[in-house]
Amino acid sequence: MVNLVILLEFLGISLIVIALILLLNGEGAREQKLLIFIMCGSLVQNVGYLLELRAPTVEAAMTALIVENVGSTFVPLFYCWFIYIYCYVTPPRALLRILGAIGFLSLLTVFFDRYGLFYREVQWVADANGFYHVDISYGPLYAFFLFSRIIVPYTLCMLTLIHAVRERSDKQVNRQYFTILGISTLPVIVLIAYVCKLANVYDFTPVTLAISMSMVVIVVWSRRNYDFRHLAAEKVLESMGDGVIALDAHDRLVSYNRAAADIFTCLPAHKLGENIRVVEDFKEEMLSEDAPWSFSINGQHYESHSKHIKDENGKVQGCVILILDMTDIKAYINEIKRVRRQAEKASIAKSEFLANMSHEIRTPMNAIIGMNEIIMEESEDTEICNYARDVQSAAKSLLAIINDILDLSKVEAGKMELVNVNYYLKDMADEIIGMMDMAASQQGLILKYECDETIPCRYKGDDGRIKQILINILSNAIKFTKKGYVRAYITGKPGENENEELLTFHVEDTGCGIREEDLDKIFEDFRQVDSKRNRSAEGTGLGLAIVKNLVELMKGTIKVESTYGKGTIVTITIPQEIVDKQPVSQMPEAPQVERKMTDMFTAPGVKVLIVDDNVINRKVARGFLKNYSFDLDEAESGPEAIELVRATRYDLIFMDHMMPGMDGIEAVEIIRTKCGENGTAPVIVALTANAMEGMRELFLEHGFQDFIAKPLDRRELNRLLLRQVPEKYRQSTDAESESRPLNPETFRIDGVDMNVAMQYYSGDEAGFVDLLDLYCADGKRKTRLLCELVESDILRYQIEVHGLKSASANIGAMDVSNIARAQENAAAQGEREFILEQFPLLMAKYETLLANIEQFLEKYRQDNDVKEKLPGIPIGELRKQTETALEELKHFRSRECAEKVEAILLHELPKEMQERFGQIQEQLRLYEDDNAEELLGQVIGILKEEENQK
Repeated sequence: MVNLVILLEFLGISLIVIALILLLNGEGAREQKLLIFIMCGSLVQNVGYLLELRAPTVEAAMTALIVENVGSTFVPLFYCWFIYIYCYVTPPRALLRILGAIGFLSLLTVFFDRYGLFYREVQWVADANGFYHVDISYGPLYAFFLFSRIIVPYTLCMLTLIHAVRERSDKQVNRQYFTILGISTLPVIVLIAYVCKLANVYDFTPVTLAISMSMVVIVVWSRRNYDFRHLAAEKVLESMGDGVIALDAHDRLVSYNRAAADIFTCLPAHKLGENIRVVEDFKEEMLSEDAPWSFSINGQHYESHSKHIKDENGKVQGCVILILDMTDIKAYINEIKRVRRQAEKASIAKSEFLANMSHEIRTPMNAIIGMNEIIMEESEDTEICNYARDVQSAAKSLLAIINDILDLSKVEAGKMELVNVNYYLKDMADEIIGMMDMAASQQGLILKYECDETIPCRYKGDDGRIKQILINILSNAIKFTKKGYVRAYITGKPGENENEELLTFHVEDTGCGIREEDLDKIFEDFRQVDSKRNRSAEGTGLGLAIVKNLVELMKGTIKVESTYGKGTIVTITIPQEIVDKQPVSQMPEAPQVERKMTDMFTAPGVKVLIVDDNVINRKVARGFLKNYSFDLDEAESGPEAIELVRATRYDLIFMDHMMPGMDGIEAVEIIRTKCGENGTAPVIVALTANAMEGMRELFLEHGFQDFIAKPLDRRELNRLLLRQVPEKYRQSTDAESESRPLNPETFRIDGVDMNVAMQYYSGDEAGFVDLLDLYCADGKRKTRLLCELVESDILRYQIEVHGLKSASANIGAMDVSNIARAQENAAAQGEREFILEQFPLLMAKYETLLANIEQFLEKYRQDNDVKEKLPGIPIGELRKQTETALEELKHFRSRECAEKVEAILLHELPKEMQERFGQIQEQLRLYEDDNAEELLGQVIGILKEEENQK
């Protein structure tokens, strides 16, 4: 018999191990953990009883009995907790905690049994077959713990299962509950039989408990694993604000959540299992799976959605009805519709107003600017002129913003018209990339460009607007990319018909990116997203808004993908009519227009602006151009040139490339984009000493129409002027009228090659003397400046030696020019050691050249100054003439001031006064009006003192 019991114990332990393996492979739910605790306790209990059966002595048997009690102490309690959760009943936590505390105390009495309270008597006896075992008489504490540890938990289990069977109408679930009820009863019956001595010698309670708990796990858990998930789902449903009703295949009520009961207030009065149609306010249409049903109850708006539940065979087992509370959503939608109608009305009103008021807005602005210019020209009050200049600057800035707004309003009001022309795609793209490449380089970025060479080469469309779109997108990509690259890629695919191509432009960058929540905002008017991070990037925020409207005007699309902090990809697709289906790879070369060369000419009335920071270069350019009878103006910087262009419509502009602060390319871009018609009308020629391969194309791609290298060559200049000055303005001249070439024998100066000078200078002898005088005057300033910059500001040093290179070449001083060229190249490469090593040589050559020129000029004036000086001027009269000259200068009439000073120098003057007026004349020639004004003030002070002394 004992062997049979031991075999049963091994069977029970094996079943426990199998059950534990199943449980350990689960998802770790709370119910699963409780079952693991139960099975572990049962395992310990069965191992203890197995040791008791094999105990050789009473002491060993009592030790095994302690192990058995330790294992069984909390099994009933955990099982009771599990049943509560499994049946979806809230457990009595306080009672279960008390029972747990009692179970813990029972362990102490097992270990420290005194006075026979737990075991009243223990005997080591043998049965008829000679099997020794313990025969125990239990004390009063055992009865108490038996009641609290076992009877109470198992009674709660039975009551909970019976209650669940009565409440649930699901037959399949009820069968499960009945099965668990039957399984749970077996260990209790066996325990009662053992305690009441109905089963002698052997205690079958441990093995019965092991088999029963294993059956719960194996039979119930493995087959009904989703029950615990259903618990989680039920908890979620209870917390939902939307109603959920579950029905069986016969439309009988299976379950519902609290929100459903709140919607259908009579629902709790109906029992589970009743047909849903008996519920008040429930409509037959709610059972339809085809479409949602909207209804209202007590002023609240709802929408029902029905979904059939099918088994593995596709048979409908029931349905779930989801009832959404649409009250707030409907109110929100109505509010959105109302706001949208208002916004649309406001947008239409704004666009119509701006479009219709275009001339009304421009007219007063132009009047303000025009009248303000008259004030500046005619006012003799310096302070008023300064105020007028501020008004002029502010008014023009305001006009530029107004123009942007009006441009956008034209698109929104539908008054923007497209000008469709035939164009070659690659030529257009190359022009745009060329324009943007310099901007990318200045930012330290790489501009990558690819064009699909299999798509057609020529199209019909508004290439000007496409350029505007792509330049704006590329400008933004470059502006907001600090490092990395910007990539432009052009491809296409067939359109709706055989003569249409959907051109696709991709612009990718590695910039700061755009937040996901800001992607919808970037096309809004006057909007720049992430403005704190991008506060250094200037702009009105109209660019992308205009881009979007232009793309839509051309029936295209624009898409933006971005990862914040990593970069952005903009994809623009525009349909275009195909003109030439030859692929881009076979595109014909654009025809080159040849202009017939003619002789020299004059063009009175043609307005020409010379922009160069170097006074010598401006003088040379003026000397070259004066023979053409142009109306010439000069500017020494990009900003000054921009102001002149805004105020005057020029026919031709010569723009130097390298200038301090704002270079020529940047100035041209501003002139072209922000100076209105005055900026788009003139021909702009790049004037630079960077006569390297590829420079011509670089300038042509950035808004220039032509290019000429410095030092200027009169033949090349003449060819350029023949190309760019319209024939209707040109008047033929005879060869005899040209200026006589310089006589090299007259200008023997060490360091000056007159053959080179004659090649580059086309003026007369007096003009060349004047040029040398200016070179010396500028040299005094430049020598000091170069010494200051060589160690402190390498960029400014590069610009200054660049000017020295070209200025020296203009007078034929090629040694100084070549050394300056080497210094410029070294500065561009950052080779400070070479610069510092060669700088003394440059200064020695430069200072020696200046001394030689000054010596020559002094001798030249002595030999050629045949005119006698006019009689001296009285001090009072000299003071008045000097004050007149100062007033002319204060009113920005430097030319008139220079004429006054030149007239004074024709008279006999004291040596000190002669030198002072000579300095003033020198500063005026260098366009240093502030210095000249200061020197004139000093002279007037000296003359007043002399008058007072007399």
